[in-house]
Amino acid sequence: MKQLMIIKHITNFAIAMALSQTLSAETNYFEAGKETLADLIEIESTESAGLATKASEYASEKLRSVGFAEDDLQIAGPTATTLGLAATLRGAGSGPPVIVMAHLDVVPAVTESWDTNPYQMVEKDGFLYGRGTSDNKGGAAALITTFVRLKTEGFVPDNDIIMLLTGDEETEMDSIEYFKDNLEQVKRAAFAFNTDAGYVSGTMDTPRSFQVQTAEKIYLTLKLEATNPGGHSSVPRKENAIYDLMHALARLEKHEFPISLNETSRKNLEFTANEYSETLMETINLLLSGNSDLGNIDLIEQDPELNAQLRTTCVATQLSGGHAENALPVNVSATVNCRVLPHEDPDEILATIEKIAGDKVTVSVSYPAIKSPPSMLTKQVENLIQTAVDKTFQNIPVVPMMETGATDAIYLRSAGIPVYGTSGIMEDPTGGRAHGLNERVEVDAFAASLEFWYQLMKQL
Repeated sequence: MKQLMIIKHITNFAIAMALSQTLSAETNYFEAGKETLADLIEIESTESAGLATKASEYASEKLRSVGFAEDDLQIAGPTATTLGLAATLRGAGSGPPVIVMAHLDVVPAVTESWDTNPYQMVEKDGFLYGRGTSDNKGGAAALITTFVRLKTEGFVPDNDIIMLLTGDEETEMDSIEYFKDNLEQVKRAAFAFNTDAGYVSGTMDTPRSFQVQTAEKIYLTLKLEATNPGGHSSVPRKENAIYDLMHALARLEKHEFPISLNETSRKNLEFTANEYSETLMETINLLLSGNSDLGNIDLIEQDPELNAQLRTTCVATQLSGGHAENALPVNVSATVNCRVLPHEDPDEILATIEKIAGDKVTVSVSYPAIKSPPSMLTKQVENLIQTAVDKTFQNIPVVPMMETGATDAIYLRSAGIPVYGTSGIMEDPTGGRAHGLNERVEVDAFAASLEFWYQLMKQL
């Protein structure tokens, strides 16, 4: 009866059929997955609350309870609050392992502005609400549940599968860097699947495509600073640090980096071009034909997300300066965050910003760029993903895509390990809510992601 109650919620026939085969008489893995997600959400893994160490300990105990050996569960990291979990499902062979990954930390929630308690999972109107449901505890819960299921079923992969649950993706990413530098099995990995990227487009009734993140933009933060001897505000002078910085930021606001496509963004545009307005569709077709001159078209105004896909962006995000209301400012600064296309050189972007800033403003690097080359979708990996997709959704294509945000994948890609963002989660019909109010994931979408990860890992 419990199995039938779950199936009736699934609107997509292919998913319903898959789940009917998945849910065994002994264990309801959909309910087990929801329970794990609820437990993780109740662990407030924000920076102020201690990040993800407690969540890592919870996940480790969950796996230990179904028979994972102590040696296969490593809680480790650079600091006491950034401990992550590296769990290994042992394989029959000694070939390169495959990584599956998620992060356990979350950004803070403005509790009083939510409709529900952000740190308690609430199910209503067909959605699961709570901080981390989509970014990225939903993905972590799917991996943990799949590891539990595979272990319980006695499944042995050809080679090891390593689950990395990291502790500080939303802040410094020291946790994934620690795993990359210190775990030999991570260094040997053939490739990785990341729950924190990619998505399923469309709706649960009519899924359109399985978007695989094969590239992400490079994160680079700069500090623009103007200094001045200052003085009494009753005697203004031509030299004013606030005005000097203001003029530099005004020039930055007007600057647009050139449009540049890579293999990933080109393939994605080819698939999605007909989803845009007629005007933008004509623009995209021009770009695909090799014409990058858009004339007077203001992409930021018309479609900020498309604009961010097509070019490097640098934007002012923070201001600081002045020491008294009746004194001329001695020091003012602005934080400028850049998202650099993965095939462009961050040093050239820095040089451009220095030129824009001018002689009266200095530019320094606050967060250096870590190069993250695109991970080309090989036929082997594409077949693995497509097989799992076909068993979970209706027949939908696998499409490579580039994301404008940064994930833990950046550290693995920089070490030469290809990473493929395969969250398996359907996009929210009202738009993404990660980092925002009332974060949620559709119940059916979470169920489908559990099935996707099970089908994907079984092939490994």
